[in-house]
Amino acid sequence: MKSYKITKNFSIEPETEEGSYNLKHFAKIKITRAGICSSDVAIFSGSMNETGLPLRPARTAVGLVSESDDFTLRKGQRVMLSPYTRLENNKFQVNGLKNDGYLADYVYAPLSNIYTVPLGISDDAFTFIEDIAMAIKVIEQLDIDKTKYVMLFGCTSVNMIIAQLCFYYQAIPIIIDNDNTRIALAQELGAYYCVNYVEEDVLQKLREITSGKLVDYLILDSDICEEVGRMLSYVRHNGKVAIVGYNTSKVALKGDFSPIVNNNLQIYGISDGYGEIEAAINMLATGTVKVDSLIEQIVDISEAQNTFSALAKKSNYLKTIFKC
Repeated sequence: MKSYKITKNFSIEPETEEGSYNLKHFAKIKITRAGICSSDVAIFSGSMNETGLPLRPARTAVGLVSESDDFTLRKGQRVMLSPYTRLENNKFQVNGLKNDGYLADYVYAPLSNIYTVPLGISDDAFTFIEDIAMAIKVIEQLDIDKTKYVMLFGCTSVNMIIAQLCFYYQAIPIIIDNDNTRIALAQELGAYYCVNYVEEDVLQKLREITSGKLVDYLILDSDICEEVGRMLSYVRHNGKVAIVGYNTSKVALKGDFSPIVNNNLQIYGISDGYGEIEAAINMLATGTVKVDSLIEQIVDISEAQNTFSALAKKSNYLKTIFKC
């Protein structure tokens, strides 16, 4: 089996692995697609390392059953591999962060990590399962109500999925970004209210949209929002704020945090979608969430080094998918 592992900062190398696993508890899976997120890139660039190197990245993958003794799995069956390995007491480890992920031609996966997937949905789309699960977790944590205004800072994959879930729950998303190409993409996905914070006065625009009430909820992508404090001033009294992102080794967040106290804000930090995988599969299968336009690039696994090096130079990107 060929596995791609981050061996040191800014270096990812292929290596051959052989292992022996009990097929009563594991299945051998031929990986077809593996998705990359910001924590994978952060580990590659050295800004995040919770386990130690070498480490195989890619938290989520789709593949075909190659070998299994489990009667519920048949050879050639398409499956999705969970980002999370369940432990005791409802705890979990994140694959590709606390232990090896899925960037390989074959992996042995615990049976509890394997989900069968509905027909009619592409392998590429299933690499977004954790993004969708995290978006669902944000919606549930904030307990977003109908007709309420939700401000999303950054046209990231997760935020644009959250915006689609806002439509589903009959809330009103307002997307803030400085990239007109990304804003146009958000509008194609149905976001009616979009604001370019470089070209427009955000506070004035929000007052126009909300009839002076400002927003009830604020969702910030921690990977791209440097001035968190300024964003907090746009949330009305008793509002709720979620700071969302896969990278859990963030540098100090900046800004004036007095609105938290002055406006009695509730703050949530969310870095995973644990517990929401089944719901995410359902949202994708029913077409509630559409992700095809959120794919930035699909590259061959042999280009792992060049692809990770390019991503490490960026701070805002959509989904990168590896063909394995």
